Amino acid sequence: MRMYMPEDPIKSLRILVVEDQQQTRVWIADVLKQMGVREVLMANDGAEALDVLHRDLDAVDIVICDWAMPRMNGMDLLAAVRNLRPNLPFIMETGHGTKDHVLAARAQGVDAFIVKPYSAAQLEVRIRTLVKNGRPK
Repeated sequence: MRMYMPEDPIKSLRILVVEDQQQTRVWIADVLKQMGVREVLMANDGAEALDVLHRDLDAVDIVICDWAMPRMNGMDLLAAVRNLRPNLPFIMETGHGTKDHVLAARAQGVDAFIVKPYSAAQLEVRIRTLVKNGRPK
């Protein structure tokens, strides 16, 4: 008798990585690909990420975004995303994991917060938690 094994929901995800540091952006993309993520889209900053989202609002399942970037920072992108797609899961990454940063991001509607430097396992936990629990209403 064969048991039904549901497919890993990670394999259907399209994730937008918004990061101005190329080395970090490539590392995140590699981690996501190793996890089996279906598609990884990349943007250098919030303005480029908005262009991606405006082309196809439904092309992204999760945003992973750096806080400090030129042109448009992560908090400004988060505000724009909440106006475009209020329920799009959003993970904020930063090198400044102070209580004030966390509270500011939570007040703006961030779903998860991760402090740099972080491991591939920590990123995977954040993504799987969002997939399992969905975005809080």
